[in-house]
Amino acid sequence: MHADGWTGVFWDMDEFPLPPGLDVKQFVNNVKLAIWSEGFRGPEVDFFAYTSSDSFNYSDDEFFTLFKVEDKRSGFYRLLHGMLNWLYKRQQYGGTKSLLFIAKAMPGEDNDTMISILNSLLVRSHCVLTVVPDGCSPENFDYPEPTLAWYWSDLCSGNKSIELPDPTFSDDDSGSSSPETHRAD
Repeated sequence: MHADGWTGVFWDMDEFPLPPGLDVKQFVNNVKLAIWSEGFRGPEVDFFAYTSSDSFNYSDDEFFTLFKVEDKRSGFYRLLHGMLNWLYKRQQYGGTKSLLFIAKAMPGEDNDTMISILNSLLVRSHCVLTVVPDGCSPENFDYPEPTLAWYWSDLCSGNKSIELPDPTFSDDDSGSSSPETHRAD
């Protein structure tokens, strides 16, 4: 994968808090390292964080824009709106945009809204990068098939993304049935 366009990082800090011992500057540098090592070398990486917590004053931090939210649902929609607004403002620069979505899915219609938005970004040839909790298998993602995905601890450490199965090939594409897998009852 190779992309030279802008990258926006949209981070739900309540769902994915910083690991113990990792400060914000290290996190930002490690995320940049992780995405750059995958070929995303655009002119700038913008970070946006969303939290309902008052436990740490991230607003003084120079590395990202912080948004204080009331609860999970309002934060979820504020994050989605922030992604779309960021994309709209970057249209003037042309090229493919990459969005790193660091948030867990919401149940029901809220999840459908998220999937619809992420799918529309993929259809428009933007790169959708996602993060999943450690140990979550790609088959259990709550997202459409992302361009790339990381386990949370791997992203925080600046490591490589998860190896995803190629969606263009599957065992069911052949159209044939074998006696071992399709038996008459």
